[in-house]
Amino acid sequence: MEIEYLKKRGEEFLKTSEYHLNNEMYDLAAFDLEQALQLFLKYTIFLKIKTYPPTHSLKSLFKMLGETYNKEKELDKVLKNKYQLIGNLEQSYISSRYLPYTYTKEEVFEFQKFLNEVVEFLKELWEEI
Repeated sequence: MEIEYLKKRGEEFLKTSEYHLNNEMYDLAAFDLEQALQLFLKYTIFLKIKTYPPTHSLKSLFKMLGETYNKEKELDKVLKNKYQLIGNLEQSYISSRYLPYTYTKEEVFEFQKFLNEVVEFLKELWEEI
């Protein structure tokens, strides 16, 4: 598997989230943002250790990222401060398929803001490799 595919697909999910957000499809926008974040985390982990865990859990991916880059304290702080937001974003993976849960525009904007902050952090890690 070409690792750049994970990054490219993450970028595509970001673009798709914009489309869904602009067309008031908030549930799908939330799903897109979750997928983008999941792929960016896996990509970043893979850059360092040439593999990534077979999980869909953002919390697990953040923990592994911290261990991989020796940034446990920094990422544990993110997990603690954004635990509910990350949990809601994780839920979009499941609810987009199986549960009758609806996301609001405000929730999706909060997800989007968080994702943008995380991507800026990840870009710094990408430059270290």
